[in-house]
Amino acid sequence: MAMVNRNGFARTICTAVLIGTWFLSSKPVLAQEGIELPIDRFVTDIRGSLTLFGQNRQFATGRGLNTSMTPRIGLGFEVGAHAYLYRWRVITIGVGGTVHKSLGTKGAAQAESQSKAPAIGAKFFAISPQLSLNFGTRDGWSYLSGGLGSSALGLYPAGTAHNTRYTRTLNYGGGARWFTSDHIAFTLDLRFYALTPLPRTNLQPSSPRMTLAIFNIGASFR
Repeated sequence: MAMVNRNGFARTICTAVLIGTWFLSSKPVLAQEGIELPIDRFVTDIRGSLTLFGQNRQFATGRGLNTSMTPRIGLGFEVGAHAYLYRWRVITIGVGGTVHKSLGTKGAAQAESQSKAPAIGAKFFAISPQLSLNFGTRDGWSYLSGGLGSSALGLYPAGTAHNTRYTRTLNYGGGARWFTSDHIAFTLDLRFYALTPLPRTNLQPSSPRMTLAIFNIGASFR
């Protein structure tokens, strides 16, 4: 089964984000007619999330589930905080992090035998430190960022008890913030989470190497 970052839908979103970030970051710079303003020292984000879980056959069958019955898409939220420490020419270097949580459910299905297959739930939680390269001014800027954090991905019949293991996770992506007032900005972000594989244990099945794509949209505050 193809990974999510190879999904055509994810590529379409990525293209839209890249185009959007160029417009959002370039407009304030042009409006200043060459006057360079520093990016703010501190920004917080609150965003809603669209998570592309995909349908990984190895991950599902290891948990005794039919791949076709697992959720493809989930909804969630992300909160983050970022500090901007140093500016070099057109680049401002920042550090920060995000906390993400998303859930997806695929409803019960009627089989040919007239028995009902249970609904399947997916859950993703990630804590992600980030180093960012930012381009623009305090009224609007785009960025590229990434870091090594930790995440847990679970897949289970809805309503059942489940345990998930955390694994090292590389997050990378980009986005933009565009301040429409002194303190509030519109923000969007496309992020990929590359999960390190986990071996099988006596209590937990193995997990393959996977990559999830998540599109975030919301507000930033300074």
